[in-house]
Amino acid sequence: MGIPIGKLALYCAAGGIAPHRVLPIVLDVGTNNKDLLHDPNYIGVRHTRLQGQDYFELCDEFMAAVFERWPNVVVQFEDFETPKAIALLERYRNKYRVFNDDIQGTGCVTLAGILSSARNAGSTIKNMRFLCAGAGSAGLGVCSQIVDGMVESGMNRQ
Repeated sequence: MGIPIGKLALYCAAGGIAPHRVLPIVLDVGTNNKDLLHDPNYIGVRHTRLQGQDYFELCDEFMAAVFERWPNVVVQFEDFETPKAIALLERYRNKYRVFNDDIQGTGCVTLAGILSSARNAGSTIKNMRFLCAGAGSAGLGVCSQIVDGMVESGMNRQ
């Protein structure tokens, strides 16, 4: 919960969003940690982590309920494992206002830094080469945003 609360604090402090307009939520879908499942002090749901269709059905139910209650809400996904993060963003991006901080947030901040660096050096993104290491959510988001930035500058996507 610390990461969502920290992000929302930034939105309030730096983005001017009123604190009563944000709500951090954690979806407890279980755990595969056997020690936690047997720990009497564990406060999470005591079953193995939901996977596959059951996982996505729970997310579908959550999204439908949130947007029914608050039709103008923006849902930010934070710290979902890469396969689920990509699948959820694709699943909802044309139906709901959603944003994945790891994929889109890290990507757009990185692209902004690249474009600013190029401008300060008297160059453009067209004259730069990139090596991307890592294929987690943030790394894939960065690569995607760099490619989009290159296309926006007039380069061919290939």
